[in-house]
Amino acid sequence: MKGTPLTESTFKYIVDNFAGEEAMLLELMQKRAAEAGVPMIMISEEQAKFLGMFLKAIKAKRVLDIGTLFGYSAAVMAKALGPDGEVVTLEFDPKHAEVARSNFKHLELENISLLLGPALDHMKTMADGIFDFIIIDADKPNYQNYLTEGLRLIKNGGVIAGDNAFAFGLLTETLTPDNPDYPNVLAIREFNKVFAAERSMFSAIVPVGDGLVMGVVSK
Repeated sequence: MKGTPLTESTFKYIVDNFAGEEAMLLELMQKRAAEAGVPMIMISEEQAKFLGMFLKAIKAKRVLDIGTLFGYSAAVMAKALGPDGEVVTLEFDPKHAEVARSNFKHLELENISLLLGPALDHMKTMADGIFDFIIIDADKPNYQNYLTEGLRLIKNGGVIAGDNAFAFGLLTETLTPDNPDYPNVLAIREFNKVFAAERSMFSAIVPVGDGLVMGVVSK
């Protein structure tokens, strides 16, 4: 039997009953982002709740967040880890980083380290096997590069995830190269193939938000 499609009313039910705190956090953080003209690009509220629950389930202590924007994912994960855990979040754009830092300060989240600059540059300076969980949610053409470095940085038994695995709902659509979404959709399609074929991971796509591909790494 196929899964049940997520309708607007079902989504509202999920958020109202299971992700109310995440929804309030998003509303609070979005306000600063909107005032600064930062794009409203982030994981959905029910996806945020899933990530928090998942991190608690695997007892994660150190997380790498590739793609900060205004900091919603990082904040959700930092709250799930608690004060004894750490989220390292990577952001290329100085304006986005400034808004994220403001959000973290306002929320009194002291277990987040934000590194400004190209994510790959930062990742290449990090030691092997230092993260329990890595989430990739940045520029789509670099997803495969982030995965390559992520496989080095993740601990044995850790989990790597990639957001937008459904490519904004265009994953299986026929697109022409002149379509503005074509480069990103193509990158996601190729990333999903590489992710699924990676022998060091036991992987699946979780149909939450715009799709979250996840793999448990065995070294």
